Amino acid sequence: KALKVFSPDGRIYQIEYAFKAINQFGATSIAVKGTDSVVVISQKKVPDKLILPSSVTSIYNITDTHGAIVVGNPQDARTLITWLRHQAADFKFKFGYDIPVHVLAE
Repeated sequence: KALKVFSPDGRIYQIEYAFKAINQFGATSIAVKGTDSVVVISQKKVPDKLILPSSVTSIYNITDTHGAIVVGNPQDARTLITWLRHQAADFKFKFGYDIPVHVLAE
């Protein structure tokens, strides 16, 4: 489908919607690895006044020893986190130990 929806002043609406989505979901996250620890910091953006700030997060537990930080669309993040948890549980069931990070990252 061709881009044919223009605003009265000649801008393309789809491009503007894409940039708006990027600005809405974009958050800054930083992770620092030590010899025996990791520190993760993430910016918390509450999208609406009606949402409790304590319910908004981008840092998730995958297993007791593995975690993930997701930047982007929260709905996509929940789907990805659920899939990662399933993969980790399936691996532990088959092999009897926690999934290595490099296997989970693939």
